[in-house]
Amino acid sequence: MRLGFFGGSFNPPHIGHLAVAEACREGAALDRVTWIPTATSPHKQGRTDVASGAERLALVRAAIDGNEAFSASGVEVEREGVSYTVDTLRALRQRHRDDELFWIVGGDSLASFATWREPREILRLATLVAYPRPGADLGAVPGWVMARTVLVEAPRLEISSTEIRRRLGAGTSVRYLVPDAVREAIRQRQLYRGEAADARTREASGG
Repeated sequence: MRLGFFGGSFNPPHIGHLAVAEACREGAALDRVTWIPTATSPHKQGRTDVASGAERLALVRAAIDGNEAFSASGVEVEREGVSYTVDTLRALRQRHRDDELFWIVGGDSLASFATWREPREILRLATLVAYPRPGADLGAVPGWVMARTVLVEAPRLEISSTEIRRRLGAGTSVRYLVPDAVREAIRQRQLYRGEAADARTREASGG
């Protein structure tokens, strides 16, 4: 099988992530796409605005519910520590010895891929599937990287997890930015709450 793996913080997952995952599944003819929330991203160490790995995994499962081609894996969350793609792919290769593996990245990540930990080993283990992002200069990507990369067109939805967290912290609506199931899971778990949202809750409860 042709198995795609979509790593990221997903803090929280939103409709842009869903659109990209579906476009990559279709564009690269993938049989399945497995979403893998990071435990700690190498590029986001020390961040204090990241929900726990278990919480983000639950949000991803809520986001993809109903799509039989999507699944979620806790392989990085369960491993804990800093999540390096090469370590994850080594573990995945052990589980999927007879399958063809693909790792989904954005154009900005592709531009800096040569600086990742053990990039040549990553490309030995998997083919990259890259989707364009505004401002990404792919002309500087080394030929040995492009030789193992499938480029696909994906919707360019100007939605960011950062903006969603800001809106949640301010107590403003994120309807239509995240799936309803994700919005409800965030509400139930009281994630990404800021002082404004907490104040409104206290006022509503008479506190």
